Amino acid sequence: MNRLSRAFATACTLLAFTPVSAFAALDTASVERLQKLQQSPASAGELIYQGDTFAQDDISAQPLFRYERRVTAIKDGLSASHLTRNPRGQMVVIEVAQMGPDYALQRFETVNQQSDYSGSVELSADGRHLHYALLEQGQASSADEQVDLPVVTGPSMHGFILQHWDQLKAGETLPVRFVVLQEMQTYGFDLRFDQESDGQTVFSLTPSNFIIRLAIKPLQVTFDSAARTVVRYAGRVPPKQEVQGELQDLDARVEYTAVTPDYR
Repeated sequence: MNRLSRAFATACTLLAFTPVSAFAALDTASVERLQKLQQSPASAGELIYQGDTFAQDDISAQPLFRYERRVTAIKDGLSASHLTRNPRGQMVVIEVAQMGPDYALQRFETVNQQSDYSGSVELSADGRHLHYALLEQGQASSADEQVDLPVVTGPSMHGFILQHWDQLKAGETLPVRFVVLQEMQTYGFDLRFDQESDGQTVFSLTPSNFIIRLAIKPLQVTFDSAARTVVRYAGRVPPKQEVQGELQDLDARVEYTAVTPDYR
């Protein structure tokens, strides 16, 4: 199957509605990790911001999810954790990225209680090889991928944009690969400056493949222009929305509240 055929098959899968049980069961180690961070989120590091997640097409004042970003220093960089809770306060998704000081990805891990999977991906020292390990519904698998572009994830994306702020504002388009861990592969996106108004700067990430664009809307990240702290995100998010007992992909609007004066 060639690359275009694979992209078409992926787009068809993304466009189709496939019901997913809202009550998945994780492996013991992942459950213990969720419980530990549920009880002691500060163990993941300093609180940087909090985000309220709403469905894009819903004007309801009540968020579907709340998540927080916590950061701690590690050797040669930082570890950023995104901890997502449902309205009952239960932690449902953990994402952790280890990065260099320039937000270059080194390792990414996730635990997703909703979709019943956990896993990791590690980037080689030369930035050209990804090794995936996945445990989904009790089945272990692995994969490898060669890449020739920068690799980003949810916890590293905003920092990557900040690191390349001046290039993007000057009109440069930066192609990147975005990790989809459950599929053990990356997808291409084009990152570019969108607009600046009312003290806010907006950047967009658009799928580079026109077929994938049928399924995934462009992602938008809005920053405070002066402070360069993130204000808003619009696009696909890790947690899913429960509709009549089934889980569906969620295109969301996330409104952020900064806790620290500087993003990291």
